[in-house]
Amino acid sequence: MPSTALQRAARHIFALGVPDLATELCQTAMAVGLAKLHHAQVQLGLPADALFIGGPDMTVTRNLARWESGFAYGGKLDWTGPEPLIVVQVKPNVCGMLVAGVRELPPVPVLEQRLERLRREPGALDGVPLEFDLDRSNHFAALYTPPPEAPLPPHILVLHGAAPELRADKRFGWGLYWDRSPALLAAARHFDTPWGPLDVLLGEAAETYWQLHQRAAAFAAERRLLFAQALLGEVEVLTNDLHQGLRTPGEMYLGCHPLPPAGTLLPFMVDRGAPAYLVRGRPNLTPQHLHTLGWQDHAEALGVRDRLLTANLVPHGAGYAVAGPGEVRLVEMEGRTAVRLRRGGQETGNPREMITGYRGEEVLQRLVELDLGEVAYRLDFEYEIVAP
Repeated sequence: MPSTALQRAARHIFALGVPDLATELCQTAMAVGLAKLHHAQVQLGLPADALFIGGPDMTVTRNLARWESGFAYGGKLDWTGPEPLIVVQVKPNVCGMLVAGVRELPPVPVLEQRLERLRREPGALDGVPLEFDLDRSNHFAALYTPPPEAPLPPHILVLHGAAPELRADKRFGWGLYWDRSPALLAAARHFDTPWGPLDVLLGEAAETYWQLHQRAAAFAAERRLLFAQALLGEVEVLTNDLHQGLRTPGEMYLGCHPLPPAGTLLPFMVDRGAPAYLVRGRPNLTPQHLHTLGWQDHAEALGVRDRLLTANLVPHGAGYAVAGPGEVRLVEMEGRTAVRLRRGGQETGNPREMITGYRGEEVLQRLVELDLGEVAYRLDFEYEIVAP
């Protein structure tokens, strides 16, 4: 039976996910992360009211250090409070997707030559030598075809990438990742919670990291555009925003789009070789959402209603699938808590061993049902330029 503190943390999770094993794993892991964060808030004399709003694509994260720290993927983590505070274990990496129109494609042999040149010589930005990352993890560059009647260029590029150059100490001072940046970790306040360690930045250190993050987000966006231009020449940018980073020093979007200006087209990805979608997000959550979901009284009792009403999250894809049947286990040990999956006679705590692919369009259907956004265009898959 989970401890009282873990049960309390679980009550601060507001889940919009599809009912499957990946969502259950996400909820279980986030209860651990929130319990740790609540513990730190209490120690700092702050209200213990951090919450997680899980989007329709709630799932596990491939990043083992993030997962073992109690943070999953597919939603918004909100610890907004009266004092500047940033949780380093959430590991912002300013990952995002560039969506751009292409009027004319180069011949395939030319495109392949450009790709090989980009692999060998990715160039530099702001004096920082770039790393080619479009064939790592779940990153990629692919072309899609919009409907003939759509007021869009004949080809749509989606390019998914981050800024791996900025994860360690050196380029902009601190690195983005606590486990790659000793200087960042040294600047943080450390807490040994009953469920494992947590490190947070306070005051001036939080402001320094926030400025680093903002510079890194702009760097990553420009980097995605440079890679797109190296492959395809001139492109017409439709959107180029992050889905894995801080929106404010107290709001972390874990694998979902923060709501952009009205009318902006956002990518929704399903799987390699499958159709993709361009969606328009809607402000969320609304008072009607809280009523329909039965969250009104619960949110008011926790004192988080106003923060739920500014969730403003839009899923960026279907999310990792975890095939079942399986049993999610919360293993509490002295000084550490682990989330494990028992399936097919085997058990693992490594999320990479849990993932069995990507979900289908049920997450998109959930997005529409919840009125978090609307589908603007379905894009037919055309050509994969590069992927892992």
